[in-house]
Amino acid sequence: MIEKLTEAAIAFFVISGLAYLLGAGIAAAAESAMRKRQEGVGLDGRLQKLMILAQRLEHRKEKMLPRLVRLDAEVKSARRRQYMVNKKILDLKTARSQLMRVLGEEDGFLRPERPARKFIAQVVNRHVQRAQMDQKEHPFLSRAWSRTQQAVIWAPTVGDAKLLAEKSYPPATGFFIAEITEPHSEADDLSALQNAELAALTSEGAAPT
Repeated sequence: MIEKLTEAAIAFFVISGLAYLLGAGIAAAAESAMRKRQEGVGLDGRLQKLMILAQRLEHRKEKMLPRLVRLDAEVKSARRRQYMVNKKILDLKTARSQLMRVLGEEDGFLRPERPARKFIAQVVNRHVQRAQMDQKEHPFLSRAWSRTQQAVIWAPTVGDAKLLAEKSYPPATGFFIAEITEPHSEADDLSALQNAELAALTSEGAAPT
């Protein structure tokens, strides 16, 4: 009788332990499933928020694109204006540094019997040009003579002006008279600096007060 009771108690404890383990496993599996479901819901929520944020950024980009294009065009225009202004400043500095070479009698027009006329001669020196091409310096002329230089000549005729130019700038020393012209008015003989100053005065005069 005692043996049967002992066997029954052992069987009861075994069955109880198995039931406990089975219940614990079911509870752990249910808890794990619940956690995964909650994590999935949170991940979906985050993904949805990210999609909404991406849509907002794309919408903002579409709204800002015309403004960015306009600003890019304004920057390019400002750069072009800056380049033109810098070029004009450089041209004005170059014009200011140029020498005014005058030949003949400037007051010769006061003679009524044979008044002098004003001519503009463009003179260059071939020897200086050749020396510059060979990367050398001319013995006694500056390198400026490799470019065309302007000379004002007062003479009765263009022939006299040419004789004066060739006398002052002999062809034997490499000088070459490229051109001799007679300006029709004082405005035709304005330098780059004078033209800029005249344009500035004209624009100031035309500006509303």
